[in-house]
Amino acid sequence: MKEQEKRENIIQAAYRVLAERGYDAASTKEIAREAGVAQGLIGYYFASKDMLFAEVFRRESERYCESLPFIREQGEREVSAETIRAVLSVPKSRAKDDPSWIKLRYELYALGMRNDAVSANIRDTLERKREHLTGLIRLVGKLPEDKARALAPILLAVFDGLGMQHLCDDDFDYDGAYDVLADMLEAYVKRATGGNP
Repeated sequence: MKEQEKRENIIQAAYRVLAERGYDAASTKEIAREAGVAQGLIGYYFASKDMLFAEVFRRESERYCESLPFIREQGEREVSAETIRAVLSVPKSRAKDDPSWIKLRYELYALGMRNDAVSANIRDTLERKREHLTGLIRLVGKLPEDKARALAPILLAVFDGLGMQHLCDDDFDYDGAYDVLADMLEAYVKRATGGNP
Protein backbone atom coordinates (compact mmCIF):
# COMPACT_ATOMS: atom_id res chain seq x y z
CA MET A 1 0.00 0.00 0.00
CA LYS A 2 1.42 3.40 -1.01
CA GLU A 3 2.02 6.14 1.56
CA GLN A 4 -0.76 8.38 0.23
CA GLU A 5 -3.13 5.44 0.17
CA LYS A 6 -2.32 4.61 3.81
CA ARG A 7 -2.94 8.21 4.86
CA GLU A 8 -6.21 8.28 2.94
CA ASN A 9 -7.34 5.00 4.53
CA ILE A 10 -6.64 6.46 7.96
CA ILE A 11 -8.71 9.58 7.20
CA GLN A 12 -11.63 7.53 5.88
CA ALA A 13 -11.47 5.15 8.85
CA ALA A 14 -11.41 8.11 11.26
CA TYR A 15 -14.51 9.51 9.57
CA ARG A 16 -16.38 6.22 10.01
CA VAL A 17 -15.27 5.65 13.61
CA LEU A 18 -15.88 9.23 14.70
CA ALA A 19 -19.31 9.36 13.07
CA GLU A 20 -20.32 6.05 14.64
CA ARG A 21 -18.81 6.36 18.12
CA GLY A 22 -18.27 10.08 18.73
CA TYR A 23 -15.07 11.87 19.60
CA ASP A 24 -14.57 10.62 23.16
CA ALA A 25 -15.11 6.94 22.30
CA ALA A 26 -13.12 6.99 19.04
CA SER A 27 -9.67 5.55 19.69
CA THR A 28 -6.63 5.53 17.45
CA LYS A 29 -6.44 1.77 18.00
CA GLU A 30 -9.91 1.33 16.54
CA ILE A 31 -9.15 3.73 13.69
CA ALA A 32 -5.97 1.80 12.85
CA ARG A 33 -7.88 -1.49 12.86
CA GLU A 34 -10.57 0.00 10.62
CA ALA A 35 -7.92 1.41 8.25
CA GLY A 36 -5.91 -1.81 8.18
CA VAL A 37 -2.68 -0.12 9.35
CA ALA A 38 -0.44 -0.22 12.42
CA GLN A 39 -1.56 2.15 15.19
CA GLY A 40 1.83 3.90 15.18
CA LEU A 41 1.27 4.97 11.59
CA ILE A 42 -1.47 7.34 12.72
CA GLY A 43 1.08 9.24 14.82
CA TYR A 44 3.44 9.31 11.85
CA TYR A 45 0.90 11.13 9.67
CA PHE A 46 -0.92 13.19 12.30
CA ALA A 47 0.50 14.97 15.36
CA SER A 48 -2.56 14.03 17.43
CA LYS A 49 -5.98 12.44 17.24
CA ASP A 50 -7.42 15.96 17.23
CA MET A 51 -5.38 16.91 14.16
CA LEU A 52 -6.55 13.75 12.41
CA PHE A 53 -10.16 14.67 13.10
CA ALA A 54 -9.60 18.24 11.93
CA GLU A 55 -8.25 16.81 8.67
CA VAL A 56 -11.36 14.64 8.40
CA PHE A 57 -13.49 17.76 8.74
CA ARG A 58 -11.47 19.66 6.12
CA ARG A 59 -11.51 16.79 3.66
CA GLU A 60 -15.20 16.03 3.98
CA SER A 61 -16.10 19.71 3.68
CA GLU A 62 -14.09 20.01 0.47
CA ARG A 63 -15.55 16.80 -0.91
CA TYR A 64 -19.06 18.05 -0.22
CA CYS A 65 -18.38 21.44 -1.85
CA GLU A 66 -16.95 19.77 -4.94
CA SER A 67 -19.94 17.44 -5.29
CA LEU A 68 -22.52 20.12 -6.04
CA PRO A 69 -22.74 20.26 -9.87
CA PHE A 70 -26.53 20.31 -9.59
CA ILE A 71 -26.40 23.72 -7.90
CA ARG A 72 -24.10 25.07 -10.60
CA GLU A 73 -26.59 23.92 -13.23
CA GLN A 74 -29.31 25.90 -11.45
CA GLY A 75 -27.14 29.01 -11.77
CA GLU A 76 -27.60 28.85 -15.53
CA ARG A 77 -31.33 29.36 -15.10
CA GLU A 78 -33.28 32.45 -14.30
CA VAL A 79 -33.82 33.00 -10.59
CA SER A 80 -37.19 31.61 -9.56
CA ALA A 81 -38.94 30.16 -6.53
CA GLU A 82 -38.52 26.71 -8.10
CA THR A 83 -34.78 27.25 -8.55
CA ILE A 84 -34.37 28.31 -4.92
CA ARG A 85 -36.28 25.25 -3.70
CA ALA A 86 -34.28 22.96 -5.98
CA VAL A 87 -31.00 24.35 -4.67
CA LEU A 88 -32.12 24.02 -1.04
CA SER A 89 -32.90 20.35 -1.65
CA VAL A 90 -29.14 19.69 -1.67
CA PRO A 91 -28.29 20.74 1.93
CA LYS A 92 -31.69 19.51 3.08
CA SER A 93 -30.97 16.00 1.81
CA ARG A 94 -27.61 15.87 3.60
CA ALA A 95 -29.14 15.34 7.04
CA LYS A 96 -31.58 12.77 5.66
CA ASP A 97 -29.13 10.84 3.48
CA ASP A 98 -25.96 11.12 5.57
CA PRO A 99 -26.82 11.83 9.21
CA SER A 100 -23.34 10.77 10.29
CA TRP A 101 -21.98 13.87 8.53
CA ILE A 102 -24.13 16.16 10.70
CA LYS A 103 -23.03 14.33 13.86
CA LEU A 104 -19.42 14.55 12.77
CA ARG A 105 -19.65 18.29 12.12
CA TYR A 106 -20.88 18.98 15.64
CA GLU A 107 -18.22 16.74 17.17
CA LEU A 108 -15.56 18.67 15.28
CA TYR A 109 -17.00 22.10 16.10
CA ALA A 110 -16.82 21.16 19.78
CA LEU A 111 -13.27 19.89 19.31
CA GLY A 112 -12.25 23.17 17.69
CA MET A 113 -13.58 25.12 20.64
CA ARG A 114 -11.61 22.96 23.10
CA ASN A 115 -8.32 22.63 21.26
CA ASP A 116 -6.34 25.62 19.99
CA ALA A 117 -4.19 23.44 17.72
CA VAL A 118 -7.29 22.27 15.88
CA SER A 119 -9.29 25.50 15.94
CA ALA A 120 -7.17 27.14 13.22
CA ASN A 121 -7.76 24.18 10.90
CA ILE A 122 -11.50 24.24 11.50
CA ARG A 123 -11.63 28.04 11.16
CA ASP A 124 -9.86 27.78 7.77
CA THR A 125 -12.22 25.04 6.65
CA LEU A 126 -15.25 27.11 7.61
CA GLU A 127 -13.81 30.10 5.76
CA ARG A 128 -13.44 28.01 2.60
CA LYS A 129 -17.03 26.79 2.98
CA ARG A 130 -18.28 30.38 3.32
CA GLU A 131 -16.30 31.37 0.22
CA HIS A 132 -17.70 28.44 -1.72
CA LEU A 133 -21.23 29.22 -0.58
CA THR A 134 -20.76 32.89 -1.48
CA GLY A 135 -19.91 31.86 -5.02
CA LEU A 136 -22.95 29.62 -5.28
CA ILE A 137 -25.23 32.34 -3.93
CA ARG A 138 -23.90 34.80 -6.50
CA LEU A 139 -24.33 32.24 -9.25
CA VAL A 140 -27.82 31.04 -8.38
CA GLY A 141 -29.31 34.12 -6.72
CA LYS A 142 -27.65 36.63 -9.02
CA LEU A 143 -26.81 38.67 -5.91
CA PRO A 144 -23.99 41.19 -5.71
CA GLU A 145 -20.85 40.06 -3.88
CA ASP A 146 -21.49 42.00 -0.66
CA LYS A 147 -24.99 40.56 -0.26
CA ALA A 148 -23.87 37.02 -1.13
CA ARG A 149 -20.95 37.26 1.31
CA ALA A 150 -23.27 38.44 4.11
CA LEU A 151 -25.81 35.69 3.40
CA ALA A 152 -23.32 32.78 3.21
CA PRO A 153 -22.53 32.42 6.95
CA ILE A 154 -26.20 32.76 7.81
CA LEU A 155 -27.14 29.94 5.45
CA LEU A 156 -24.27 27.78 6.69
CA ALA A 157 -25.53 28.17 10.25
CA VAL A 158 -29.13 27.49 9.20
CA PHE A 159 -28.19 24.31 7.30
CA ASP A 160 -26.22 22.99 10.28
CA GLY A 161 -28.89 23.99 12.79
CA LEU A 162 -31.77 22.46 10.85
CA GLY A 163 -29.77 19.28 10.30
CA MET A 164 -29.07 18.99 14.02
CA GLN A 165 -32.72 19.51 14.93
CA HIS A 166 -33.74 16.91 12.37
CA LEU A 167 -31.39 14.36 13.98
CA CYS A 168 -32.30 15.17 17.57
CA ASP A 169 -36.08 15.58 17.39
CA ASP A 170 -38.30 13.08 15.61
CA ASP A 171 -41.22 15.53 15.83
CA PHE A 172 -39.33 18.45 14.26
CA ASP A 173 -40.95 19.61 11.00
CA TYR A 174 -37.79 19.57 8.91
CA ASP A 175 -39.59 19.86 5.58
CA GLY A 176 -41.71 22.73 6.87
CA ALA A 177 -38.64 24.59 8.11
CA TYR A 178 -37.02 24.31 4.67
CA ASP A 179 -40.24 25.52 3.04
CA VAL A 180 -40.16 28.65 5.21
CA LEU A 181 -36.45 29.11 4.46
CA ALA A 182 -37.19 28.94 0.73
CA ASP A 183 -39.92 31.57 1.11
CA MET A 184 -37.57 33.82 3.08
CA LEU A 185 -34.80 33.47 0.51
CA GLU A 186 -37.19 34.14 -2.32
CA ALA A 187 -38.33 37.37 -0.67
CA TYR A 188 -34.75 38.38 0.11
CA VAL A 189 -33.48 37.74 -3.42
CA LYS A 190 -36.44 39.62 -4.87
CA ARG A 191 -35.78 42.62 -2.64
CA ALA A 192 -31.99 42.53 -3.10
CA THR A 193 -32.10 42.28 -6.89
CA GLY A 194 -35.28 44.17 -7.64
CA GLY A 195 -36.33 41.08 -9.59
CA ASN A 196 -39.09 38.53 -9.47
CA PRO A 197 -37.88 35.09 -8.37
